[in-house]
Amino acid sequence: MLASARMPAPAPTHVALRVAGRRVSRACPTRGRRIRAASSDEPSTADDVDEAVATSSDVHLACPVCLRPFKGTTRTCVGCMRSFPIDGGVLDLCLDAGGASGAYKEPPAKSGTRLFQSELISSVYENGWRQSFAWAGFPGEEAETAIAMEYMIDAGAGGGVILDVSCGSGLFSRRFAASGKFAKVVASDFSNAMMKQTKAYCEQDPTLRAKADGVEPSLLFVRADVGRLPFASGSLDAVHAGAAMHCWPSPSAAVAEISRVLKPGGVFLASTFLDPTAMLGDVAGGGAGGGSRLT
Repeated sequence: MLASARMPAPAPTHVALRVAGRRVSRACPTRGRRIRAASSDEPSTADDVDEAVATSSDVHLACPVCLRPFKGTTRTCVGCMRSFPIDGGVLDLCLDAGGASGAYKEPPAKSGTRLFQSELISSVYENGWRQSFAWAGFPGEEAETAIAMEYMIDAGAGGGVILDVSCGSGLFSRRFAASGKFAKVVASDFSNAMMKQTKAYCEQDPTLRAKADGVEPSLLFVRADVGRLPFASGSLDAVHAGAAMHCWPSPSAAVAEISRVLKPGGVFLASTFLDPTAMLGDVAGGGAGGGSRLT
């Protein structure tokens, strides 16, 4: 039986605004979505929210091509029949997975997308690169983690499923997982190099390694495109993006996708440079771009 309805007054998606040290909470209305009965055999669409998914503490992955949720543990889409590989413990759910060509245009040479695909950058990201953001007002990994954790838990995401998108080397993913405050943590980045580095760091920590192993892992590694998130609609309690939005090719498309995958009442928390050139300030002598940040 199909139970179909428009949500008359959906709960807001919380966004935290932090500029020059002041934090303001805003409530952004979540667009109406169709609620689909879990037992329905009707093909799902990007706007369908399964009742079972919306109340679940599991990670519900979906095909990035047609956005149809995967069935069980298989990673072959029953709709478009596309299969997706796992390499070194990282599930590749980007449109170009498995060497598919023509899915993406080559990013500009100076773009953040191109920059962070470098294995050199991924290896030095936590060894000076990320710490250099302090001049622009970022308080450091521990303080930023505390801010994010406090906001997500206060917004009701504790014990839920969170996505650390554009996670880089897993700087925050590791801390979220180690906290034990969330049922599942998904570390995700578009860069193969960054995902390999994230996995390597987690392998060095026995606690995180245990969380990532087993039949029901609580820490997952997924290569994904923030503009085409491979998750079922309305399936995530929170999405975090630390110092990342300025690198996204289309922030508006990314935010639309984040809105789609968040549960009603879900929280999106992000930090970024207000001026994209600000991240190069350490190279340019600290004079490039503005130092304020949006969270």
